[in-house]
Amino acid sequence: MKSQYPGQKYGTILKREALSNAFVDADISFLVLKSSDPFPGFYCPGKNPADNSCKEISYYLPVQVQAGCIEDIICRVSLEIFNGSKIQVCASKVLLGGKFVQAIRIKGTNLTGIQRIVSIFNKNDIQFYKSRKVNIYLAKIYLKSFFEVKKLESSIYQNTYTPELFYLAIPEKLDWKLFEKLITYQKTSSTFTNFDAALGYWIQTPAFADFIRIYGTKLKLSELQAIRDGFLENLKNYKEKKILI
Repeated sequence: MKSQYPGQKYGTILKREALSNAFVDADISFLVLKSSDPFPGFYCPGKNPADNSCKEISYYLPVQVQAGCIEDIICRVSLEIFNGSKIQVCASKVLLGGKFVQAIRIKGTNLTGIQRIVSIFNKNDIQFYKSRKVNIYLAKIYLKSFFEVKKLESSIYQNTYTPELFYLAIPEKLDWKLFEKLITYQKTSSTFTNFDAALGYWIQTPAFADFIRIYGTKLKLSELQAIRDGFLENLKNYKEKKILI
């Protein structure tokens, strides 16, 4: 796959989303979960409802535990599928039944496409959880994937293939609890809140690059700068005073 930008990355995204059964009326043997609502999501104060309709649905297929590392198999298959296709497949871990399990995240296709992808993984000796009822719940999710970015300015990047995704560089690694505290405060106290946020990093020499991942439609560079500056200001205040003002 040729790249027009020297910005191909491999990294991890950490987020939380509400998950529930997908294709409940279909006769399928494997478990498929779908994302229904991201956290903190498109929070809109006042009378304006949250609008997550612009986001593509993600599907998660938990994988049966097996010996060895399956991430390399998932990476190889995902690149083969993505080459010339809009379908996105990546390795993930999802919280299910009180524990993290390996899973495959799929976007950009329907049930027929998912069944074809499952058959490819089955041929690579990867088996999936059997279908069962799962009530909707809020799950922490790790995604590990390739993505390609272009630089908008020194610390702001945009995804080449999904232009609604942006990456705002931050100076240090944050744990999820602190990130959640900061971004929730920002989205409930700022005048601009119509975006979804996650935490992540990508691997580069000589060190990891940490960022907050932003999803939003028609975001201007000035709005991205305001999100980043507000987040960093809140981080500074919290580290100095242990409170958010």
